[in-house]
Amino acid sequence: MTRAALYDSTGGPEVLHVEEVTDAAPGPGEVAVRVRAAGLNPYDSKVRLGAVPSQAPFPRRIGSDLAGTVEAVGPDALYWDGTPAAVGDEVLGSGRGSVAQRAIASAKNLTRRPESLPVEVAGALNVAALTALSCLVTVPVGEGDTVLVGGASGAVGFIAAQLAIGAGARAIGTSSERSFDLLRSVGIEPVAYGDGLAERLASFPPVTAVFDCHGREALDAGVAVGVPVDRMVAIAAYGALDEIGAHNVERTARTAANLAVLAESVADGRLVVPIAATFPLDEVVAAFTQLESSHAPGKIVVRP
Repeated sequence: MTRAALYDSTGGPEVLHVEEVTDAAPGPGEVAVRVRAAGLNPYDSKVRLGAVPSQAPFPRRIGSDLAGTVEAVGPDALYWDGTPAAVGDEVLGSGRGSVAQRAIASAKNLTRRPESLPVEVAGALNVAALTALSCLVTVPVGEGDTVLVGGASGAVGFIAAQLAIGAGARAIGTSSERSFDLLRSVGIEPVAYGDGLAERLASFPPVTAVFDCHGREALDAGVAVGVPVDRMVAIAAYGALDEIGAHNVERTARTAANLAVLAESVADGRLVVPIAATFPLDEVVAAFTQLESSHAPGKIVVRP
């Protein structure tokens, strides 16, 4: 048996509870992972709230990001690079219902965890880092570009801005003033979000690209300062995407191969991923409450 976070109906964090469930055996191409850290994502909340339709029967498990230790291997379980999975491998990536002591994952969705990468960071990396990378794949930037990153203190925006800087671009990030020092610490030039954003951009070099990683404010500011719509991408503002004509973030870059490269970048210090808070499994309600109510920078992680 395994303890897992479950919910019996859609709703707020209070619908979550922790119970014992029967351990599933890994099928062909799958492994069972003893979860050591599971990062929470806004998408998890949307599914639990019912904003994203699901046909899964209740009770449902929650979560996908994980890091942990392989403890069982199904037939023909191969990682993205073709190497076979083995019991004892330390891995990170995506699994089913990862906010639990144990989760089943497709081996091709996992990569080995670098020894110097803290497990709580590894468990929070998959969705945020691959979404951030996808922003740059959708709208490539480099030398001579100035990128406006909306929601730069959030996990996706914080990583996307660093990747843009690493590609040679200049990154301006919107946030509250309490996060300005954090943004500056990795080379992001902060600007306050809210009314008048387009006017405040006049004190920076002309913006040539927009990554909106929170809502649509950066998209609207990009339109106001004349950024071409084909140089703007957003991760969630679906109505604004249709209205403005900007890109939705593409998904082909969300691979375990790319996750391996990003994990190495974090492990060797070229990429910073802050952790805002960690919670034990029994405090999963508090963990999701903080995720959905706090603007503190960094990822929320459950440590089963």
